[in-house]
Amino acid sequence: MTITLDDVATILGLPIIGKSISVRKLSERWAIALVVNTLEIDEQDVRHEICSAGGNSVRLKWLRAHFHNVTDNDSIERIACTGRAYLLFLLCCTLFSDKTCTRVLVVYLSLLSDLMIVSSYAWRAAALAYLYRQLGYASRSGVKQIAGYMTLLEGWIYEHFRGFQPHLNMNYTRDMPHVYRWTPRRESSEETQLQAFREELDRLGIHDVIWDSYQSCRDVHPCHPVTFYHGCLKCLEVVEPYHPDRVLRQFGRVQTIPNPPLGPIRASQ
Repeated sequence: MTITLDDVATILGLPIIGKSISVRKLSERWAIALVVNTLEIDEQDVRHEICSAGGNSVRLKWLRAHFHNVTDNDSIERIACTGRAYLLFLLCCTLFSDKTCTRVLVVYLSLLSDLMIVSSYAWRAAALAYLYRQLGYASRSGVKQIAGYMTLLEGWIYEHFRGFQPHLNMNYTRDMPHVYRWTPRRESSEETQLQAFREELDRLGIHDVIWDSYQSCRDVHPCHPVTFYHGCLKCLEVVEPYHPDRVLRQFGRVQTIPNPPLGPIRASQ
């Protein structure tokens, strides 16, 4: 089993198709210019922040400090800059969060400069590519943390594994994204909860898995044909293979012999 584009669309309600999340790698000079031009912050302030944060990123608290007091009485330009800052903050606290949870890459501002076309990008595919990469990192020995959008991973677990489902949200309606279906549990302690999850995994059988979890709601959450795309997903420099043909039971289909796995390699000049 794996998280598919269909899962991301149904759980989060993000756009299913759109333009690739692909921009050129920024030098420090261009990163500074991008922040100055899109957020209209003093160049010296931006330069100091990027040098302090490192990695062509800025700190989330720095963003809040610059835009927390903006009101409807401010200029249209100032409000637009605040919108870009908020979206940048949101992207890097959710879909593309890193392990620090305190910094945000300014490269995403390249996609937020025109607020009218933000929704035209394939955020769903990019979020899945990023999460795939982070799951790969987390599977390595010695790694103790994981990045990526954990709400998506948790929602996917709830949808497909009965033993891990929390309480249902009584205010949920069928047309909402499935992330709203669940109300988190409150356990007595993290240690007790972890032990219970391990025991549940040890007992897990085929009948405890919900393979086609969206079968009853396809009238409001249809499965888009692009879900069965076989190739690579991209998010900036992250390129990850996508193999829905290997998990056909998740779509209520009979599993057949899948295509050979893709093995992306780094391009060379």
